[in-house]
Amino acid sequence: MTLAACIRPQDPIVTSQDCLAAVPAGYTRIYIGAPAKGGQQSGTSFDDPLDGTTADKFDAILRSVSEGEHPTLGSQSNIAPTNLIVCMDSGTFQTNGQYDWRFGIGHVAGIPRGFTVEQGWKIHGRGPSHTRLQLASYFPFQFVDPAGPTISGGRNVVIGTHSKHASGVEISDLTVDANHDRLTSAGGVPLNLENITLRSTQGGHWVHDVNAVGGSGDVGFLDEVFETFAVRIWGNGPQIDPSQNTGSIVEHVNVTNPGHAVVDGSPNGGAMDGIVVNNAVAEIRNSLVDGFQLGYGGWSMGAVSFHDNIAQNVQYGFNVDSFSNVGLIVQNNQFIKPSLYGIVIGGSGPTATFGNWTVTGNTIELARPGSIAMVLRGQVQHSVFSNNTFTASGPSNLTAIWSYQAVSGVVNLNNTFQNNRIDRSMAMILSQDPNFNTNCRFQNRDLQGQALPSFPDNSSVACH
Repeated sequence: MTLAACIRPQDPIVTSQDCLAAVPAGYTRIYIGAPAKGGQQSGTSFDDPLDGTTADKFDAILRSVSEGEHPTLGSQSNIAPTNLIVCMDSGTFQTNGQYDWRFGIGHVAGIPRGFTVEQGWKIHGRGPSHTRLQLASYFPFQFVDPAGPTISGGRNVVIGTHSKHASGVEISDLTVDANHDRLTSAGGVPLNLENITLRSTQGGHWVHDVNAVGGSGDVGFLDEVFETFAVRIWGNGPQIDPSQNTGSIVEHVNVTNPGHAVVDGSPNGGAMDGIVVNNAVAEIRNSLVDGFQLGYGGWSMGAVSFHDNIAQNVQYGFNVDSFSNVGLIVQNNQFIKPSLYGIVIGGSGPTATFGNWTVTGNTIELARPGSIAMVLRGQVQHSVFSNNTFTASGPSNLTAIWSYQAVSGVVNLNNTFQNNRIDRSMAMILSQDPNFNTNCRFQNRDLQGQALPSFPDNSSVACH
Protein backbone atom coordinates (compact mmCIF):
# COMPACT_ATOMS: atom_id res chain seq x y z
CA MET A 1 0.00 0.00 0.00
CA THR A 2 1.37 3.40 -0.94
CA LEU A 3 0.93 6.66 0.87
CA ALA A 4 -1.15 7.96 -2.01
CA ALA A 5 -3.69 5.23 -1.34
CA CYS A 6 -4.52 6.80 2.01
CA ILE A 7 -4.57 10.48 1.06
CA ARG A 8 -7.60 11.35 -1.00
CA PRO A 9 -7.48 14.05 -3.66
CA GLN A 10 -10.13 16.78 -3.60
CA ASP A 11 -13.11 14.51 -3.32
CA PRO A 12 -16.32 14.97 -5.27
CA ILE A 13 -19.61 15.73 -3.57
CA VAL A 14 -20.95 12.38 -2.44
CA THR A 15 -24.31 11.27 -1.17
CA SER A 16 -24.60 8.21 1.03
CA GLN A 17 -27.19 5.66 0.03
CA ASP A 18 -28.66 6.24 3.49
CA CYS A 19 -29.58 9.73 2.25
CA LEU A 20 -30.94 8.54 -1.12
CA ALA A 21 -32.76 5.27 -0.65
CA ALA A 22 -36.06 4.74 1.11
CA VAL A 23 -35.86 5.19 4.85
CA PRO A 24 -35.53 1.76 6.50
CA ALA A 25 -38.30 0.63 8.82
CA GLY A 26 -37.72 1.85 12.35
CA TYR A 27 -35.47 4.75 11.27
CA THR A 28 -35.98 8.50 10.98
CA ARG A 29 -34.01 10.59 8.47
CA ILE A 30 -33.32 14.31 8.73
CA TYR A 31 -31.35 16.69 6.54
CA ILE A 32 -29.38 19.61 8.01
CA GLY A 33 -28.01 22.58 6.08
CA ALA A 34 -28.67 26.23 5.39
CA PRO A 35 -32.35 27.14 5.00
CA ALA A 36 -33.45 27.04 1.39
CA LYS A 37 -34.86 30.26 -0.05
CA GLY A 38 -38.61 29.87 0.05
CA GLY A 39 -38.28 26.52 1.79
CA GLN A 40 -40.28 25.26 4.76
CA GLN A 41 -37.38 23.64 6.65
CA SER A 42 -39.17 20.34 6.42
CA GLY A 43 -35.87 18.53 7.00
CA THR A 44 -36.80 15.83 4.51
CA SER A 45 -34.32 16.60 1.69
CA PHE A 46 -31.16 18.51 0.85
CA ASP A 47 -33.42 20.95 -1.00
CA ASP A 48 -35.33 21.82 2.18
CA PRO A 49 -33.08 21.08 5.18
CA LEU A 50 -33.38 21.96 8.83
CA ASP A 51 -31.42 25.06 9.83
CA GLY A 52 -28.03 24.09 11.26
CA THR A 53 -26.22 27.36 10.59
CA THR A 54 -25.15 28.04 14.20
CA ALA A 55 -23.78 25.76 16.90
CA ASP A 56 -26.86 26.26 19.05
CA LYS A 57 -29.22 25.46 16.19
CA PHE A 58 -27.26 22.44 15.04
CA ASP A 59 -26.87 21.03 18.54
CA ALA A 60 -30.49 21.63 19.52
CA ILE A 61 -31.69 19.48 16.63
CA LEU A 62 -29.59 16.47 17.57
CA ARG A 63 -29.69 16.92 21.34
CA SER A 64 -33.48 16.94 21.38
CA VAL A 65 -33.42 13.53 19.72
CA SER A 66 -30.66 11.77 21.66
CA GLU A 67 -31.93 13.04 25.02
CA GLY A 68 -35.34 11.49 24.43
CA GLU A 69 -37.51 14.56 23.92
CA HIS A 70 -39.27 12.87 20.96
CA PRO A 71 -39.25 16.24 19.18
CA THR A 72 -41.00 17.55 16.13
CA LEU A 73 -38.38 18.55 13.57
CA GLY A 74 -39.74 20.12 10.41
CA SER A 75 -42.49 17.93 9.06
CA GLN A 76 -41.62 14.92 11.23
CA SER A 77 -42.87 14.42 14.77
CA ASN A 78 -42.34 12.15 17.77
CA ILE A 79 -38.81 11.28 16.65
CA ALA A 80 -37.33 8.39 18.64
CA PRO A 81 -33.87 8.72 20.23
CA THR A 82 -32.42 5.75 18.35
CA ASN A 83 -31.95 4.85 14.66
CA LEU A 84 -31.51 8.38 13.32
CA ILE A 85 -29.99 9.10 9.90
CA VAL A 86 -28.45 12.58 9.74
CA CYS A 87 -27.63 13.87 6.25
CA MET A 88 -25.44 16.99 6.44
CA ASP A 89 -25.17 19.24 3.41
CA SER A 90 -21.98 20.89 2.19
CA GLY A 91 -20.60 23.63 4.42
CA THR A 92 -19.05 24.19 7.83
CA PHE A 93 -21.29 23.37 10.77
CA GLN A 94 -20.25 24.44 14.22
CA THR A 95 -21.06 22.49 17.36
CA ASN A 96 -20.41 22.52 21.09
CA GLY A 97 -19.76 18.80 20.79
CA GLN A 98 -20.21 16.45 23.70
CA TYR A 99 -19.36 19.35 26.04
CA ASP A 100 -20.31 18.43 29.64
CA TRP A 101 -22.30 15.24 29.00
CA ARG A 102 -21.43 12.27 31.27
CA PHE A 103 -22.78 8.73 31.12
CA GLY A 104 -25.28 8.11 33.90
CA ILE A 105 -25.12 11.73 35.09
CA GLY A 106 -26.20 13.95 32.22
CA HIS A 107 -25.13 17.57 31.87
CA VAL A 108 -22.76 18.10 34.77
CA ALA A 109 -22.87 21.87 34.25
CA GLY A 110 -26.67 21.75 34.50
CA ILE A 111 -27.36 23.62 31.27
CA PRO A 112 -28.18 21.60 28.12
CA ARG A 113 -25.49 22.29 25.55
CA GLY A 114 -23.92 20.37 22.68
CA PHE A 115 -25.10 16.96 21.48
CA THR A 116 -24.31 13.25 21.64
CA VAL A 117 -25.23 10.31 19.42
CA GLU A 118 -27.36 7.31 20.31
CA GLN A 119 -27.81 3.72 19.19
CA GLY A 120 -28.07 3.18 15.46
CA TRP A 121 -27.26 6.78 14.48
CA LYS A 122 -25.73 7.44 11.08
CA ILE A 123 -24.09 10.82 10.41
CA HIS A 124 -23.14 11.48 6.79
CA GLY A 125 -21.63 14.50 5.08
CA ARG A 126 -21.16 15.23 1.37
CA GLY A 127 -17.42 14.38 1.45
CA PRO A 128 -14.50 15.43 3.69
CA SER A 129 -13.67 18.39 1.45
CA HIS A 130 -17.26 19.62 1.46
CA THR A 131 -18.74 19.04 4.91
CA ARG A 132 -16.97 20.10 8.11
CA LEU A 133 -18.21 19.64 11.67
CA GLN A 134 -16.20 22.03 13.82
CA LEU A 135 -15.97 22.60 17.58
CA ALA A 136 -17.06 26.06 18.67
CA SER A 137 -16.24 25.77 22.38
CA TYR A 138 -14.73 23.66 25.14
CA PHE A 139 -15.87 22.70 28.62
CA PRO A 140 -13.69 24.37 31.31
CA PHE A 141 -12.39 21.61 33.54
CA GLN A 142 -10.11 20.93 36.49
CA PHE A 143 -7.97 17.87 35.73
CA VAL A 144 -7.25 16.24 39.08
CA ASP A 145 -4.49 13.65 39.41
CA PRO A 146 -4.29 12.34 43.00
CA ALA A 147 -0.57 11.81 42.51
CA GLY A 148 0.10 15.12 40.81
CA PRO A 149 -0.94 18.74 40.52
CA THR A 150 -4.40 19.91 39.51
CA ILE A 151 -4.40 21.42 36.02
CA SER A 152 -6.88 24.08 34.92
CA GLY A 153 -7.82 23.52 31.32
CA GLY A 154 -10.62 22.46 29.05
CA ARG A 155 -11.91 19.39 27.25
CA ASN A 156 -14.39 18.35 24.59
CA VAL A 157 -15.21 15.67 22.03
CA VAL A 158 -16.71 16.61 18.66
CA ILE A 159 -18.76 13.38 18.33
CA GLY A 160 -19.33 11.25 21.41
CA THR A 161 -21.89 8.66 22.41
CA HIS A 162 -24.88 9.40 24.66
CA SER A 163 -25.07 6.17 26.66
CA LYS A 164 -23.53 2.74 27.07
CA HIS A 165 -26.26 1.40 24.76
CA ALA A 166 -25.16 3.61 21.83
CA SER A 167 -23.88 0.84 19.56
CA GLY A 168 -24.00 0.66 15.78
CA VAL A 169 -23.00 4.28 15.09
CA GLU A 170 -21.83 5.18 11.57
CA ILE A 171 -19.90 8.37 10.72
CA SER A 172 -18.81 9.07 7.16
CA ASP A 173 -17.93 11.54 4.44
CA LEU A 174 -16.99 14.62 6.45
CA THR A 175 -14.17 16.41 8.23
CA VAL A 176 -14.40 16.33 12.01
CA ASP A 177 -12.51 19.40 13.25
CA ALA A 178 -11.60 19.76 16.94
CA ASN A 179 -10.53 23.33 16.10
CA HIS A 180 -7.78 23.56 18.73
CA ASP A 181 -5.93 26.54 17.27
CA ARG A 182 -9.01 28.79 17.25
CA LEU A 183 -10.01 27.83 20.78
CA THR A 184 -6.63 28.50 22.43
CA SER A 185 -3.14 29.72 21.61
CA ALA A 186 0.47 29.36 22.70
CA GLY A 187 0.62 30.02 26.43
CA GLY A 188 -3.18 29.86 26.64
CA VAL A 189 -5.58 27.37 28.20
CA PRO A 190 -4.34 23.78 27.71
CA LEU A 191 -7.03 21.77 25.95
CA ASN A 192 -7.77 18.10 25.46
CA LEU A 193 -9.90 18.00 22.32
CA GLU A 194 -10.88 14.70 20.72
CA ASN A 195 -12.56 14.12 17.38
CA ILE A 196 -14.58 10.90 17.72
CA THR A 197 -15.08 8.75 20.84
CA LEU A 198 -17.52 5.89 20.38
CA ARG A 199 -18.00 4.33 23.82
CA SER A 200 -20.58 1.59 24.23
CA THR A 201 -21.07 -1.81 25.81
CA GLN A 202 -21.55 -3.30 22.35
CA GLY A 203 -19.76 -2.24 19.18
CA GLY A 204 -20.80 -2.41 15.55
CA HIS A 205 -19.52 1.10 14.79
CA TRP A 206 -18.33 2.13 11.34
CA VAL A 207 -16.18 5.22 10.85
CA HIS A 208 -15.11 5.71 7.25
CA ASP A 209 -14.08 8.34 4.72
CA VAL A 210 -13.44 10.88 7.46
CA ASN A 211 -10.72 13.47 8.04
CA ALA A 212 -10.04 14.10 11.72
CA VAL A 213 -8.11 17.32 12.29
CA GLY A 214 -7.28 19.86 14.97
CA GLY A 215 -7.14 17.47 17.94
CA SER A 216 -4.97 18.01 21.00
CA GLY A 217 -3.69 16.57 24.26
CA ASP A 218 -2.19 19.66 25.85
CA VAL A 219 -3.14 18.55 29.35
CA GLY A 220 -1.82 15.08 28.62
CA PHE A 221 1.58 16.56 27.87
CA LEU A 222 1.59 18.12 31.33
CA ASP A 223 0.40 14.89 32.98
CA GLU A 224 0.34 11.60 31.04
CA VAL A 225 -2.69 10.44 33.04
CA PHE A 226 -4.73 12.73 30.76
CA GLU A 227 -3.54 11.39 27.40
CA THR A 228 -6.11 11.86 24.62
CA PHE A 229 -7.19 10.03 21.45
CA ALA A 230 -8.30 11.50 18.14
CA VAL A 231 -10.44 8.51 17.11
CA ARG A 232 -11.33 5.93 19.74
CA ILE A 233 -13.40 2.73 19.80
CA TRP A 234 -14.13 2.13 23.48
CA GLY A 235 -15.85 -0.78 25.18
CA ASN A 236 -17.68 0.57 28.21
CA GLY A 237 -15.92 -0.23 31.48
CA PRO A 238 -12.43 -1.61 32.15
CA GLN A 239 -13.65 -4.97 33.48
CA ILE A 240 -15.78 -5.91 30.49
CA ASP A 241 -14.57 -8.73 28.28
CA PRO A 242 -13.48 -7.06 25.01
CA SER A 243 -15.32 -9.74 23.04
CA GLN A 244 -18.60 -8.13 24.16
CA ASN A 245 -17.77 -5.09 22.03
CA THR A 246 -17.17 -6.37 18.50
CA GLY A 247 -17.75 -5.59 14.84
CA SER A 248 -16.42 -2.03 14.70
CA ILE A 249 -14.50 -0.85 11.62
CA VAL A 250 -12.40 2.27 11.14
CA GLU A 251 -11.29 2.70 7.54
CA HIS A 252 -10.15 5.44 5.17
CA VAL A 253 -9.74 7.82 8.09
CA ASN A 254 -7.02 10.49 7.94
CA VAL A 255 -5.93 11.84 11.32
CA THR A 256 -3.81 14.91 10.52
CA ASN A 257 -3.06 18.53 11.42
CA PRO A 258 -2.87 18.39 15.21
CA GLY A 259 -3.25 21.56 17.22
CA HIS A 260 -0.14 23.69 17.65
CA ALA A 261 1.86 23.41 20.84
CA VAL A 262 0.47 25.41 23.76
CA VAL A 263 2.90 24.24 26.45
CA ASP A 264 6.65 24.86 26.17
CA GLY A 265 8.43 21.75 24.95
CA SER A 266 5.29 20.04 23.72
CA PRO A 267 5.04 18.56 20.25
CA ASN A 268 2.12 19.60 18.11
CA GLY A 269 -0.98 17.89 19.44
CA GLY A 270 0.57 17.33 22.87
CA ALA A 271 0.04 13.82 24.23
CA MET A 272 -2.49 12.65 21.67
CA ASP A 273 -2.79 9.29 19.91
CA GLY A 274 -4.28 8.85 16.46
CA ILE A 275 -6.56 5.79 16.28
CA VAL A 276 -6.96 3.53 19.32
CA VAL A 277 -9.10 0.65 20.58
CA ASN A 278 -9.70 -0.32 24.18
CA ASN A 279 -11.88 -2.98 25.82
CA ALA A 280 -13.08 -3.97 22.37
CA VAL A 281 -12.48 -5.97 19.20
CA ALA A 282 -12.30 -3.94 15.97
CA GLU A 283 -10.65 -3.66 12.57
CA ILE A 284 -8.54 -0.60 11.74
CA ARG A 285 -7.58 -0.49 8.08
CA ASN A 286 -6.45 1.73 5.20
CA SER A 287 -6.02 4.79 7.39
CA LEU A 288 -3.37 7.47 7.96
CA VAL A 289 -2.05 9.15 11.09
CA ASP A 290 0.30 12.04 10.38
CA GLY A 291 1.97 14.35 12.89
CA PHE A 292 0.78 13.07 16.27
CA GLN A 293 2.67 11.64 19.23
CA LEU A 294 1.44 8.13 18.53
CA GLY A 295 -0.11 6.53 15.47
CA TYR A 296 -2.10 3.44 16.48
CA GLY A 297 -2.60 1.28 19.55
CA GLY A 298 -4.81 0.62 22.52
CA TRP A 299 -5.20 -1.56 25.58
CA SER A 300 -7.35 -4.38 26.94
CA MET A 301 -7.95 -5.57 23.39
CA GLY A 302 -9.12 -8.86 21.99
CA ALA A 303 -8.35 -9.97 18.44
CA VAL A 304 -8.09 -6.49 16.94
CA SER A 305 -6.71 -6.21 13.41
CA PHE A 306 -4.61 -3.21 12.41
CA HIS A 307 -3.75 -3.61 8.74
CA ASP A 308 -2.77 -1.59 5.68
CA ASN A 309 -2.37 1.64 7.65
CA ILE A 310 0.29 4.37 7.58
CA ALA A 311 1.84 6.36 10.41
CA GLN A 312 4.30 9.13 9.67
CA ASN A 313 5.80 12.12 11.49
CA VAL A 314 5.03 10.40 14.81
CA GLN A 315 7.07 9.47 17.88
CA TYR A 316 5.56 5.97 18.13
CA GLY A 317 4.08 4.23 15.10
CA PHE A 318 2.23 1.60 17.13
CA ASN A 319 2.09 1.11 20.89
CA VAL A 320 0.35 -1.46 23.12
CA ASP A 321 1.91 -1.61 26.60
CA SER A 322 -0.96 -1.65 29.11
CA PHE A 323 -3.19 -4.42 30.52
CA SER A 324 -3.67 -7.69 28.61
CA ASN A 325 -4.00 -7.78 24.83
CA VAL A 326 -4.39 -11.18 23.18
CA GLY A 327 -4.58 -12.32 19.58
CA LEU A 328 -3.87 -9.02 17.80
CA ILE A 329 -3.01 -8.87 14.10
CA VAL A 330 -0.63 -6.11 12.95
CA GLN A 331 -0.24 -6.59 9.23
CA ASN A 332 0.98 -4.74 6.14
CA ASN A 333 1.31 -1.37 7.86
CA GLN A 334 3.90 1.31 7.12
CA PHE A 335 5.59 3.14 9.99
CA ILE A 336 7.60 5.86 8.30
CA LYS A 337 10.49 7.55 10.14
CA PRO A 338 9.15 7.52 13.70
CA SER A 339 11.29 9.72 15.90
CA LEU A 340 11.44 7.08 18.66
CA TYR A 341 9.85 3.69 17.95
CA GLY A 342 8.11 1.83 15.14
CA ILE A 343 6.27 -0.89 17.12
CA VAL A 344 6.20 -1.23 20.92
CA ILE A 345 4.56 -4.24 22.62
CA GLY A 346 4.34 -5.49 26.19
CA GLY A 347 5.66 -4.71 29.63
CA SER A 348 2.53 -3.94 31.62
CA GLY A 349 3.29 -6.30 34.51
CA PRO A 350 3.35 -9.96 35.56
CA THR A 351 -0.44 -10.32 35.40
CA ALA A 352 -0.73 -8.94 31.88
CA THR A 353 -0.59 -11.05 28.73
CA PHE A 354 0.57 -10.11 25.24
CA GLY A 355 0.12 -13.49 23.63
CA ASN A 356 -0.71 -15.04 20.27
CA TRP A 357 -0.01 -11.94 18.20
CA THR A 358 0.63 -11.99 14.46
CA VAL A 359 2.95 -9.18 13.32
CA THR A 360 3.61 -9.67 9.63
CA GLY A 361 4.30 -7.82 6.40
CA ASN A 362 4.95 -4.46 8.05
CA THR A 363 7.53 -1.94 6.84
CA ILE A 364 9.37 0.21 9.36
CA GLU A 365 11.64 2.89 7.95
CA LEU A 366 14.05 4.51 10.42
CA ALA A 367 15.86 7.77 9.88
CA ARG A 368 16.00 9.58 13.24
CA PRO A 369 19.16 9.09 15.36
CA GLY A 370 18.62 6.56 18.14
CA SER A 371 15.27 5.32 16.87
CA ILE A 372 14.24 1.66 17.22
CA ALA A 373 12.09 -0.38 14.85
CA MET A 374 10.59 -2.86 17.35
CA VAL A 375 10.56 -2.95 21.16
CA LEU A 376 9.44 -6.00 23.15
CA ARG A 377 9.04 -4.94 26.79
CA GLY A 378 8.02 -8.27 28.35
CA GLN A 379 5.14 -10.74 28.45
CA VAL A 380 5.23 -11.05 24.64
CA GLN A 381 4.69 -14.76 24.19
CA HIS A 382 3.67 -17.35 21.59
CA SER A 383 3.57 -14.68 18.88
CA VAL A 384 4.73 -14.62 15.27
CA PHE A 385 6.91 -11.89 13.74
CA SER A 386 7.35 -12.66 10.06
CA ASN A 387 7.97 -11.05 6.67
CA ASN A 388 8.54 -7.61 8.17
CA THR A 389 11.03 -5.20 6.59
CA PHE A 390 13.19 -2.82 8.62
CA THR A 391 15.02 -0.20 6.54
CA ALA A 392 17.41 2.62 7.41
CA SER A 393 17.65 5.89 5.55
CA GLY A 394 19.59 7.89 8.11
CA PRO A 395 22.45 7.61 10.60
CA SER A 396 24.09 4.38 11.70
CA ASN A 397 22.92 4.40 15.35
CA LEU A 398 19.62 2.70 14.63
CA THR A 399 18.23 -0.46 16.24
CA ALA A 400 16.09 -3.17 14.69
CA ILE A 401 14.93 -5.06 17.81
CA TRP A 402 15.25 -4.26 21.50
CA SER A 403 14.01 -7.02 23.80
CA TYR A 404 14.05 -6.63 27.59
CA GLN A 405 12.02 -6.84 30.78
CA ALA A 406 10.41 -3.50 31.60
CA VAL A 407 9.23 -4.85 34.96
CA SER A 408 10.78 -7.62 37.03
CA GLY A 409 9.11 -10.93 36.28
CA VAL A 410 7.85 -10.15 32.79
CA VAL A 411 9.47 -12.22 30.07
CA ASN A 412 9.32 -12.64 26.30
CA LEU A 413 9.05 -16.37 25.53
CA ASN A 414 8.46 -18.82 22.71
CA ASN A 415 7.97 -16.38 19.86
CA THR A 416 8.75 -16.88 16.18
CA PHE A 417 10.99 -14.59 14.11
CA GLN A 418 10.93 -15.79 10.53
CA ASN A 419 11.62 -14.39 7.05
CA ASN A 420 12.12 -10.84 8.25
CA ARG A 421 14.30 -8.48 6.18
CA ILE A 422 16.50 -6.18 8.26
CA ASP A 423 18.97 -3.52 7.18
CA ARG A 424 22.43 -4.83 8.05
CA SER A 425 23.44 -1.48 9.58
CA MET A 426 20.87 -1.80 12.36
CA ALA A 427 21.89 -3.03 15.78
CA MET A 428 20.18 -5.69 17.90
CA ILE A 429 19.79 -5.12 21.65
CA LEU A 430 19.07 -8.59 23.01
CA SER A 431 21.53 -8.97 25.89
CA GLN A 432 19.01 -7.54 28.38
CA ASP A 433 16.65 -10.46 27.70
CA PRO A 434 17.99 -13.73 29.16
CA ASN A 435 15.06 -15.62 27.62
CA PHE A 436 15.53 -14.47 24.04
CA ASN A 437 16.92 -17.80 22.85
CA THR A 438 13.56 -19.44 23.60
CA ASN A 439 12.38 -17.64 20.47
CA CYS A 440 12.65 -19.53 17.18
CA ARG A 441 14.68 -17.69 14.52
CA PHE A 442 14.67 -18.89 10.92
CA GLN A 443 15.61 -17.30 7.60
CA ASN A 444 15.89 -13.71 8.84
CA ARG A 445 18.12 -11.95 6.35
CA ASP A 446 19.48 -8.56 5.39
CA LEU A 447 18.00 -6.54 2.56
CA GLN A 448 20.30 -8.30 0.09
CA GLY A 449 19.21 -11.76 1.25
CA GLN A 450 22.39 -12.50 3.22
CA ALA A 451 22.57 -13.99 6.73
CA LEU A 452 22.62 -11.54 9.64
CA PRO A 453 25.50 -12.17 12.08
CA SER A 454 23.67 -10.06 14.69
CA PHE A 455 20.51 -12.18 14.38
CA PRO A 456 21.53 -15.73 13.41
CA ASP A 457 19.12 -18.60 12.87
CA ASN A 458 18.75 -20.98 15.80
CA SER A 459 16.56 -23.41 13.87
CA SER A 460 17.35 -25.35 10.71
CA VAL A 461 13.68 -25.73 9.79
CA ALA A 462 10.77 -23.35 9.60
CA CYS A 463 9.35 -22.34 12.95
CA HIS A 464 5.91 -23.60 13.92
